[in-house]
Amino acid sequence: MTEKGTGRDRGDGATRKGLLQQIHADFPGNGCDAQRARLQAAMREAGWITTTEARLYLEIMNPAQRICELRDQGEQIDTAWTAEPSEAGRAPHRMARYVLRPKQAGGIDPEVAGLLVLAAVAGLLLMGVA
Repeated sequence: MTEKGTGRDRGDGATRKGLLQQIHADFPGNGCDAQRARLQAAMREAGWITTTEARLYLEIMNPAQRICELRDQGEQIDTAWTAEPSEAGRAPHRMARYVLRPKQAGGIDPEVAGLLVLAAVAGLLLMGVA
């Protein structure tokens, strides 16, 4: 998946809505890859994303499925259950709020670690050690 940094600050209210709409524009398409990229960018840049925000502003109709896919890809995402007012202004609904946990400082991405191991093994083979 392609990560795209936009350099925008997180926002609240109208600013938050604008941020999410810009993230949607930055990652066009309805494919699963584009939807996961939008979710990742939203959590990274806005701090968190709710189910309703993902549906309304990122056009992800099944955010829970995309979150499961991101977790399967190794992302650490926390789910906080909140009570949010409905769009119609009715009684609050129980809603998921997803938060992307930052990778440990100084840690190596698992994909990079795998490539390093492959490079080390290839080096040993070339030297005739193995």
